[in-house]
Parts: sequence; C-alpha cells; structure tokens
Amino acid sequence: MTRSTDITSFTELRKSLRPRLDLVRSTGRPLFVTTNGQTEAVLMSPELFDELIGKAELVESLASIERGLEDASAGRVRPMRDGIREIAGELGVTLDQ
Repeated sequence: MTRSTDITSFTELRKSLRPRLDLVRSTGRPLFVTTNGQTEAVLMSPELFDELIGKAELVESLASIERGLEDASAGRVRPMRDGIREIAGELGVTLDQ
C-alpha cells in the first residue's frame, strides 16, 4: 500500500534527501519520486531491492522449470547425448568417443 508519505517530488527530494533516505531505510517502504505529477523513479533500500530481485529470479526459475515439464509432457525432448553432440558440432569441438 502506498502512503502519501511514500510520494515526493523530485524538487522536494533534492531539498530533503537525507531525511527521505532515512525514512526509506527505517520504514522499509519505497519512495516514489514524481516529476510533473508522474512517477519518474522509485527509491528503495538495498535490502528491499535484493528481496525483490530474489523473488524475480525465483519466479523466472519456476517458469523455466514449468516450460521444461511442458516440453517433456509434449514430447519435445531428445536424448542429452544427441543435444551435446549437436552443440559441439556447431562450436567445432571434438568430443572423445
């Protein structure tokens, strides 16, 4: 939930950067920075950023696993050795037999 204290203009941010940074760190909430009434940037703590990136990476991993399972169910798979041989051939790499 965005609170009115979580929104500031760019002009106001320049005037009170340190107190605003302290507020972001103490509350853990992001600060929305606006220009002409439109959100231009979001300021957040490094901890919140890391948490969001971690969640995004998890979602990407789960989606990738889901696609793999769908491919396997649909028969869009082949033996690993065949795939490795094809990739090696494309790269001009000789594999030991």
